[in-house]
Amino acid sequence: MPNLKASVAPLRRETLQNGVFRQLCDLILQGGIVAGESMTVASLAEAFGVSPMPVREALTRLSAAEALTVISGRTVGVPPLRREHLDDLRKVRLLLEPAAAEWAVENRDSKFIEELTQRLARLVASAADRNSKLYIKENYGFHMCLYRQSLSPTLILIVENLWLQVSPYLHMLRESRNFEASNTYHKLMFEAVVKGSRSDARDAVRNDIDQAYEALILEHEVLSGGRNAR
Repeated sequence: MPNLKASVAPLRRETLQNGVFRQLCDLILQGGIVAGESMTVASLAEAFGVSPMPVREALTRLSAAEALTVISGRTVGVPPLRREHLDDLRKVRLLLEPAAAEWAVENRDSKFIEELTQRLARLVASAADRNSKLYIKENYGFHMCLYRQSLSPTLILIVENLWLQVSPYLHMLRESRNFEASNTYHKLMFEAVVKGSRSDARDAVRNDIDQAYEALILEHEVLSGGRNAR
């Protein structure tokens, strides 16, 4: 079970419901919740310093988003990895995230490039340390720094929902050395931004999504004993 108390901050009463939801989202997106781990409503309520009610409400919203699910009784966790779900996520991500990258290139400025430079450096360092939780946090930060420069809040909301569903499974890719492979495409994204190439940015994002998808499919087949669990 993750160390929740060390990962969350106290919440004000007036922002209780949205605060619990937001911090749970951050835990998922930043590598704090791993596929295969489980949590209880009581443990979450204790970590946030709230009653069980806002936790249940947040979990209901995350279940609707297919980010978390009830495992048994009052225990919740990441939904089991399913091939059809990965296929669907890949198709939608390939439609939206390359577009966000292209728009980011159009809107690039020196401040954005400096932030992306720093985030890429942290991402490379986390991969070298083989720290999966830190890598997933930095990976999310790099991508969202890029996508937010699209200046489309609507697109960002949709993309974040997709990442809520895929982020916990990325822990599974550490042993396949996928982190290092993915950073090849992150560097290409950065270079595309610097030189102002929309097409290169789009292609780098597409390739990054595809290679992670292929690696997760291999992990899925290993976990399912080589059977196609459609």
